[in-house]
Amino acid sequence: MREAARALLQANTETIEFDGRVWRYSVPSKRSYPHQWLWDSGFHSIVWSLSDPVRGCEELRSLFRWQWPNGLIPHVIFWHPERVRLHSWHYLESADVWSFLPHRRPRTTALTQPPVLATAVERLVLAGAEDFLSEALPVLERYYRYLARERDPDQDGLISTIAQFETGLDFSPAYDQALAAGPRAARKILVKSRCVEIKNKLTGYNLARIFARDDHAEDVLVNAIWIDNLEVLARLARRAGQEELAVWAESKSTQALQSLLERAWDPQRGLFFNLVGSGETRAEAKTIQCLMPLILDDLPADVVERLLAHLTDPHEFWSPYPVPSVALDEPSYTDDSHIRGLRLIWRGPCSMNTNWFLHQGLLRHGETRYAAQLAEHSHELVERGGFNEFYDARSGRPVGARRFGWATLAADMDI
Repeated sequence: MREAARALLQANTETIEFDGRVWRYSVPSKRSYPHQWLWDSGFHSIVWSLSDPVRGCEELRSLFRWQWPNGLIPHVIFWHPERVRLHSWHYLESADVWSFLPHRRPRTTALTQPPVLATAVERLVLAGAEDFLSEALPVLERYYRYLARERDPDQDGLISTIAQFETGLDFSPAYDQALAAGPRAARKILVKSRCVEIKNKLTGYNLARIFARDDHAEDVLVNAIWIDNLEVLARLARRAGQEELAVWAESKSTQALQSLLERAWDPQRGLFFNLVGSGETRAEAKTIQCLMPLILDDLPADVVERLLAHLTDPHEFWSPYPVPSVALDEPSYTDDSHIRGLRLIWRGPCSMNTNWFLHQGLLRHGETRYAAQLAEHSHELVERGGFNEFYDARSGRPVGARRFGWATLAADMDI
């Protein structure tokens, strides 16, 4: 499995000369996703740490090259401008209102993605790339301080996304309610989600104006990763002798976890739900987001128990090939993410990156039996269908882009 994972990431590797030096990164999928994505590169570097930490450092270094002066790390890097298409989201998600002009093709988006980068750096450092820490830590500090400073308008410790595409879970039913769209209203979901980005584009991605519009969200998956990675950042800071940064990261993590429990946890349903707008209206759909706080070490035991009950219920999330991105008993669930001929991803099929997170969470809470079962199912999916973007949670058949980078995370899940 590890040899196959390495081979795929190597096959998906792009090499480019820029700024007088050579940069390397792996695209998620050569045919379907021919650019560099933030959390994908984080996952790729984790898998690289199993066999070639030096190459894993290159993966992150190419991403760090495009950090903005304010600390933001964009969610997509357009290393090859000739691949940028006018009739696509490429221009829509860039900050420059005039970026559609031929001589002003965007080089990055103005969005970010779930902040997995501290975890990725730690894995590389523990794999032997100790020297990379001094290079990476200043980048991480600027990025995580940016998120705390600019993406937390109500100062509750939870960070907000300005478009659902920042969550990495593009068309998840967790956002249908905010769009006032039914679970089968495919065209409405597609159009209204992009309308949010049009409004962002017209402001030049000005955060003050975007947050004043009140259609941002505090996504549970994003914030679970945020809380966990702040703890990782604290460990890295102490490793580098930077106590002030470690204390700051720990305090932010503690505040965010408390807010997540107070605001996003529904004790009646025993799940976490996204919070939409300044009024923090809870989303209602049972999606993979609802389970993601399982990755947090300090989650109260009774909360862990309630989440496990949902995760391991065969009528909800413990499907024949777990874990579906939407509960099986949700009206929005689909086997292949197609609704009336339109493909809207993250509406049912399982994905190896969220399986990897939940596998980590199960191990952290001592649930070794379920962790082993999830790893076994994940390995079976890859062995039968190859490294794929998504898999049908009922039949196990591949239903996404093929030869997909983040599916190599199966190699990091021990049975």
